[in-house]
Amino acid sequence: MNAFRKLLLAPLVMGVVAPLASQAQSLDMGSVNRYQDQQDIDRMRAIEAQMGQVTSVSQFSDVQPTDWAYQALSNLVTKYGCVAGYPNGTFKGKQAMTRFEAAALLNACLDRVTEMTEQVKRLLKEFEKELAVLKAKVDGLESKTAELAATQFSTTTKLKGQAVFWLGSSKFGGANKGTSPVAQVGTGISESAAFKSAVETNAYSVTPGGASYAPTTTPNGSVEAFTKAATWTGGAGSASIGVVGQPGKSLGNYAGGNLAVAGLRSNPGAPAGGTGVTGTYGFLNNALPAGTVVTSDLVGVMANTIGNTSGAAPSIGGFVIDKKDMQNLVALGNASRAVKGGGLIRYSSNVATAPYTTVANTAAGGFTNAGTFTNPLDLSIAEYGTLSPLQQTNPTVKAAARKFLKGLLEGNVPLGEAVSFNYDIRLDLNTSFTGKDLLRINLRAGNFADSIWSGSPYPALGAEVAYDELGAGSVWGLGRIYYQFPIGSNFTITAGPRVRQDDMLAVWPSQYPADKILDFFTYAGAPGAYTMNLGAGAGIWWSDKGFSASASYVAANGKSSYSGSTPGGATLGAGQAGLDAGGIANASSGGTGTVQLAYTAPTWNLTAAYAYSQSGGAYDGTTGLGYIPVGTPKATNPFAGLSQFDVNALALSGWWKPSKVSWIPSISAGWGTNSYSAAKAAQIWGVEANQKGAKAQSQSWYVGLQWADALIKGNTFGTAVGQPTFVTGNDGFLGTDESTFAWEIWYKFQVTDNISVTPAFFTITNPAGSGSNSAYGGVLKTTFMF
Repeated sequence: MNAFRKLLLAPLVMGVVAPLASQAQSLDMGSVNRYQDQQDIDRMRAIEAQMGQVTSVSQFSDVQPTDWAYQALSNLVTKYGCVAGYPNGTFKGKQAMTRFEAAALLNACLDRVTEMTEQVKRLLKEFEKELAVLKAKVDGLESKTAELAATQFSTTTKLKGQAVFWLGSSKFGGANKGTSPVAQVGTGISESAAFKSAVETNAYSVTPGGASYAPTTTPNGSVEAFTKAATWTGGAGSASIGVVGQPGKSLGNYAGGNLAVAGLRSNPGAPAGGTGVTGTYGFLNNALPAGTVVTSDLVGVMANTIGNTSGAAPSIGGFVIDKKDMQNLVALGNASRAVKGGGLIRYSSNVATAPYTTVANTAAGGFTNAGTFTNPLDLSIAEYGTLSPLQQTNPTVKAAARKFLKGLLEGNVPLGEAVSFNYDIRLDLNTSFTGKDLLRINLRAGNFADSIWSGSPYPALGAEVAYDELGAGSVWGLGRIYYQFPIGSNFTITAGPRVRQDDMLAVWPSQYPADKILDFFTYAGAPGAYTMNLGAGAGIWWSDKGFSASASYVAANGKSSYSGSTPGGATLGAGQAGLDAGGIANASSGGTGTVQLAYTAPTWNLTAAYAYSQSGGAYDGTTGLGYIPVGTPKATNPFAGLSQFDVNALALSGWWKPSKVSWIPSISAGWGTNSYSAAKAAQIWGVEANQKGAKAQSQSWYVGLQWADALIKGNTFGTAVGQPTFVTGNDGFLGTDESTFAWEIWYKFQVTDNISVTPAFFTITNPAGSGSNSAYGGVLKTTFMF
């Protein structure tokens, strides 16, 4: 036997001999002698053993499956066919083996190995060329693998991406289309700040004349009383404003005329010295007999806002006004005259000779205004301005004043009805160091800032994919960065400098949607509880046998070190150009604390959540943005930006799905209710917009249906209906919403494993919350996954 053949046989021999030798009995000299005496007998046994080859280990009567060597014998029989036994059908595994027996076993295996070796040689020769090619390819792969290993980005990080093409448009209808109840929020905030500044300034320029002011007695130079009149100077000089009960006392230190209605045509063709303004449309004089009662209905006929003629739009303070505003102002003037005991405003056909004048006020704490006015609108301002604080709390007067303010904030908004083509790209770098933890870095880019899909003018029209970093267009931004790791088998902790609320929840209580269209339907029916607040935060959840509990906190302004101060005179809330107040767990944090309890079974889920969102964050006191991300304009900001507010939100959500794919859809549903509380009182020109602690309430709900493998395996069909968040109660001057409804329907074509195309249609009734307006449209969404 040559050396190569011996080498091949060595492991096989050891495999056969080793297990048998381990069970062999120890040999003493007596055994050796018996071996010498019985050589002939043993030789015969060996020959008999050689003739007793078996094809299955089950042929041995003394080998049982429970024997420790059973599997080894079975492998030798099935793989090599070189196990032999005794003629009586036994293997005698516990008996010591003689050299003859060993030789017989080795010979049987040698024949099989020799046969296999010859077969291998023939195969090697037959496929010699193919093996050479294969070896070359393997060498090349090894070289490339080595190169990749040397230059790879990371062995622990995976990249996932999504690119969305969004082609769509919307249309608007209804008598009030293109209007919003908070279109002039910025002006309202500015006027409120100006009023506060005037109060503070006048406090230094007016010398108190004695005792403190009391609303039921004659004032003695009270600053509070003076500032009320200072704002409502009407259209005449301030020297004509006096204090009731203080003859000769005037408010000469106040600038007059700051609230006069501008841009109105009071007397076209008036004689010399008249007050007519050429080239503008407004309140028409010389149209009715003198003495006609000026009512709101009459003003609606006579007042004409700027149309196709030249000239500035009618305005009052910083607000652009329309017919409705003029009607509300005259109604306020008439209510003010009535509480003073005067008659309704009457029409003057020629203000050059018979100007409008105020009704004298004799109530304690009131004011007198001997000024004359060129139209009933300026007169109405002066009538309200001369009321005492007690008169201003009269229910009729207060209701008229709030209606007037509410109308001022309403206005026209631009409507995006053009077809737009946008994109949203997301890249996730997911890193795991232990196999159980996760470091996620999300990068995102989009160009939705100039589209209605960003939620402007109506938040309910926002799309989930609509993203634009700081409104810059095509700029990459860091969407999220956080680290998540388990503690034991039931707890998970998540923390990061830019983490979103839902990243820290144990479950998401919705099966809807597989594809995302309107943003509202992605909040499990409760945008107030599931705010998706984004910032610095941390959370922990526990889960066991379907039950889970989550608790988290995220501060939208957690990146800031300025807790309400203004270093260097910077204006807080100025965004990238200034310094935003913030920090963690302080009044400026913009924090949201969330607690969620849930039970999830294989085919259903039920979840309850509570969230508290504090003032600050996305709402910085100047932009007017709130913590209800999707709903009517008032639902996102019930106090018109005049006061920060806290929100307490509750949500009940859940889903059910069939145990297997069928014509029955999965059903997801959710409901949320929210309670707001104003952080401070606010006034515009002395009209109370809201008190400190003023309350507001809103709610929302949805139901979503989704069919898997609809028509074609892999495709999905879905539809949902619900009410985006709308205000149901409000102590502030904006009042409540008229209810709104949203509906969407879509079909997702799964073109390949990584490409899908989704046509969708949607409609929203009353997206402004003010009634008589609607929006509808269509979208073609293409999604690429990689």
